[in-house]
Amino acid sequence: MILIDSLYIHNSGGKTLLKVLIDTIVKSTKNNYWFLFDRRIDKNLLDSIDRHKITFLDASLYQRGKFYKRHHHSFNAVFCFGNVPPPISINQRVVIYFQNDLILSSNATGHSLKTKLLLFLKKRYISFKNKPSYLWAVQTSLMQEKLSISLGIKTERIKVLPFFETLACEGQSNPKKNSFLYVAGPEAHKNHQKLLLGFSLAAKQSKTPLTLSLTLPPNIFSSLSENFHTSSSKLEIHNLGILTKEGVINSYKENSFCIYPSLKESFGLPLIEAAQLGNQVIAADLPYVYEVIKPSLTFDPYSTQSISNAILKAIETDNLPETKVLVENKLDNFMNFIIN
Repeated sequence: MILIDSLYIHNSGGKTLLKVLIDTIVKSTKNNYWFLFDRRIDKNLLDSIDRHKITFLDASLYQRGKFYKRHHHSFNAVFCFGNVPPPISINQRVVIYFQNDLILSSNATGHSLKTKLLLFLKKRYISFKNKPSYLWAVQTSLMQEKLSISLGIKTERIKVLPFFETLACEGQSNPKKNSFLYVAGPEAHKNHQKLLLGFSLAAKQSKTPLTLSLTLPPNIFSSLSENFHTSSSKLEIHNLGILTKEGVINSYKENSFCIYPSLKESFGLPLIEAAQLGNQVIAADLPYVYEVIKPSLTFDPYSTQSISNAILKAIETDNLPETKVLVENKLDNFMNFIIN
């Protein structure tokens, strides 16, 4: 039996990938699995799973360690979907999927000193719990290199196996002109403050109205709005809140552009989703972007002026290049790696 340990995943892009993983594992392993979930997980994700094959826990080191000590002999393989190796030494096959570049380095991301310290301690914990026999998987070659250098893991033990849901641009879409969408959570490295300042600058120079839609929790958006002021009547900012998967897809179709100013990503799933659904993506001129897409435009995410210039160029250019997905979906290879 295979243990699928996703205790540290319950929101954002990890939640989206977890749904893909769940559906595929349930179809592939003939009930020869056991899932470990955070109690906060959206229970709607779990409809396809036999409820007798699930354990819910608080996402704590103590609870996780207690579970492994009691049950690890019941499993002939362990898959950790959430960066962190097993809390006890495991002699069976272990695969860890690493998907948080912030753990490796949080410099120049806007995070507080406290957050940086916690990320550093988590990195030390991961390094301490790793064993030379464990296998790792990442989404990009860039992450493979970073993980190898940062944690001293041999490159041959880190497989590059990106996976994601393949989305088809079906049905009629009628995007609003000069409309931009940023699908991202509220974390500091998502760079919302500079994005809003860039839009404020662009609106002052634009000949036509601009619209920006965000996907933030209402309280975070209210706090952000309090610190942001614009005198331009040509800029509308909407908060769509935390969307369902269907809501995210519809939002891509309703907007002309996807803009992505994030300072650090291990994958950047919204970049791929937007490109698959026909959006022109305007993204940060950073290495993680070029690992997964060829964007229509780029900008310096640390410069509000650069962000503003890219926005204006996007709305003023008639034949902006199409955004292309560069990364291959290796879901089948990924499943073979963790199951076999």
